[in-house]
Amino acid sequence: MFTFLRAEARWIFAGFLLTAFSGFGQTFFISQSNAALRDMFALSHGGLGLIYSAATLTSAVVLLQLGKLVDRVSTRRAALIVAAGLVVACLVMAGAVAVWMLFAAFFLLRLFGQGMMTHVAMVATGRWFDAQRGKAVSLVATGFAISLAILPPLAVVAILSLGLRTLWVLGAVAVALIAMPALYLLLARERAPKGHASTIEAAAPKTSWQRAEVLREPSLYLLMLSVLAPSFLVTGVFFHQQHLAEVKDWPLATFAAGFPVFAILQTGGSLAAGLLVDRFSARALLPCFLVPIGIALCLPYWFSGLWVIVALMALLGLGAGVHTTLSGAIWPEMFGVRYLGEIRALIFSAAVASSAASPMLLGYLIDLGISLQLQLAVLGGYALLASVVMGIIQPRLSAIANDRITPTRMSESLP
Repeated sequence: MFTFLRAEARWIFAGFLLTAFSGFGQTFFISQSNAALRDMFALSHGGLGLIYSAATLTSAVVLLQLGKLVDRVSTRRAALIVAAGLVVACLVMAGAVAVWMLFAAFFLLRLFGQGMMTHVAMVATGRWFDAQRGKAVSLVATGFAISLAILPPLAVVAILSLGLRTLWVLGAVAVALIAMPALYLLLARERAPKGHASTIEAAAPKTSWQRAEVLREPSLYLLMLSVLAPSFLVTGVFFHQQHLAEVKDWPLATFAAGFPVFAILQTGGSLAAGLLVDRFSARALLPCFLVPIGIALCLPYWFSGLWVIVALMALLGLGAGVHTTLSGAIWPEMFGVRYLGEIRALIFSAAVASSAASPMLLGYLIDLGISLQLQLAVLGGYALLASVVMGIIQPRLSAIANDRITPTRMSESLP
């Protein structure tokens, strides 16, 4: 792993920066502003969740088309465009004085932060690396864990000492002065997978599917039951973390201290998954990665001790770490790399839409008096059931990955 990292440091670090700075658009960072935003705009849990979910869903629709950008321009140009968009997003949040401006800020943060920063990182890594794709994706994904470990505590301190608006101005400054110059230098040239020709078409031996062909494959929809679940489940916990701490009588500072635990297990899970993907395959891990998430979500329903915070964050982090590596490796493994940008834009838009649903849905159920603990337990049961489904469809996924099932081109079906 260390030899590989030294040899490929330029591209790995570029991907790492993209995932790390995506944190400004991730729920774990934005949600630190929830209490201040509810007071500022006189919103309920459900009201704020509705705005956040609507903005996230809108970003998913736009991402469906904007995600094709990485198929049409260089990685450096795509990364710089997206980073500039994130700077604007942070400034809009800093200056928001009306609900419509809050919606715009959420939309831009989710589109350029959570959405496109992650999308560019994972598409580029999936193309740059072939035989060692699992290790590469897992190393790039450590940016999420570092961001999660650092940004929420800093946000709490900044809001208390400097105020909400200053926090977001500092975010814009960090992206503009750190991320953008570094990405400009690191991405001065593209990397071609070693042992293959430099063109994208020759970078993988399997058939490359187009988006329309992927949409006609029935197993995609079962696969998405599992792959999209963490976006919904983890976002729901993070967005309503303050309410969960309140109803469980957990000190908010103690709950926030669980984020480093999440980050450590996320990193470990991601790196371990990278090694396993290269040895076995990404699809082989699909029946396993939701199990720790399912168990974690059931814990607050049955137990109330402070140890639950550690167990909850550890299990969520482990599952999220494996998921991060899988989400970068499964799509090129299944459908090739030629149209990876448009395919992953489709999947990632669906994941963003999934993450849009949970803040609104869980928030309104809270407003209706349905306990968050019960909601999480039901969702935990879903995660465990989805794991069983992934085991059942393994033969079909293996046939696709090994080119025993190939797409039917529209021209081939014409008389």
